[in-house]
This record gives sequence, C-alpha cells and structure tokens, in this order.
Amino acid sequence: MKAAFTLALSLFAAAFASGCAPAVSLAQTPVSFSTIDKGFRSGVREPLEVVIRGEQEWAALWSRHASGRRPAPSPPLIDFSAEMVVGLFLGQKSTGGYSVEITRAELDGANLKVFYRDGSPPPGAIVPQVLTQPYHLIRLLRREGSPVFVQENR
Repeated sequence: MKAAFTLALSLFAAAFASGCAPAVSLAQTPVSFSTIDKGFRSGVREPLEVVIRGEQEWAALWSRHASGRRPAPSPPLIDFSAEMVVGLFLGQKSTGGYSVEITRAELDGANLKVFYRDGSPPPGAIVPQVLTQPYHLIRLLRREGSPVFVQENR
C-alpha cells in the first residue's frame, strides 16, 4: 500500500513539475561549418548578412568582396547542390581593432541560427589608422529558409 502511494505521488509530482517547467527546446542541433575566408579587408563596405545558394550569386559576391586584391583571387569552389555560403560583413570601419567571428550554427527545429561575436577597440586603445572591413564567410550544408543571425555577448 505504501509503495503504491509512493508511486502515485511520484507520478503526480513528475506530471505537475513537467507542466510547470519553462519550455525548453530540445530540438537545437549543432550544425558544422568551415571558414571560407575571414579577415579585415573586403570590398564590401556596408554591413551585410548574406546567404548564397547559387553559383552566380557567389561569383558576384566574391568579385565584390575581392575587388581590392591584385590579382583578384578566384572564388573558392562550392558545391551548391549540397552546400551554401553564409557571410557576415561589419561594413567599413575608420580604424583597425574591429573584428567579427561566426562562432556556431544551430538548427532550432527547421530554423537555422547563426551566432556571431563582433568586437571593437576599447576606448583609448592604440589602433592602426587604416580603413578596415571585418568579415567572416563560412560554408555549411544547404538548408532552405532564411537563417537568423544572433549576436552573442563577448
């Protein structure tokens, strides 16, 4: 009798606790990616979050991105039947000391989230007096939909 009461009480507590707990998505799945290019000099001068799923779009973006390099390198080969490119450009900055890094990607249900950190020089820092354009380009498995870019705190 005592065992039955304890079992019933445990089941009730488990059901009640799960009903009161905040909703947590267990569907967040890490997505692997690799860096195509990352740095501080780009022909893309304005802030830009971009997803590329086709060869023509890629060629146009790469041509713009590499426009200041002589000779301009050819775009890395991407198999757009299986992959896509995600890029983050901070835009033109008046000094050095700025950075951006895509830190991780996750699937949250059917939605792709791309997490990044950006950095700026601390007040009073000694930085190069040169125009910079921080960026990070990655490749990952092709997915439909528009990724959501999520800024992480440093």
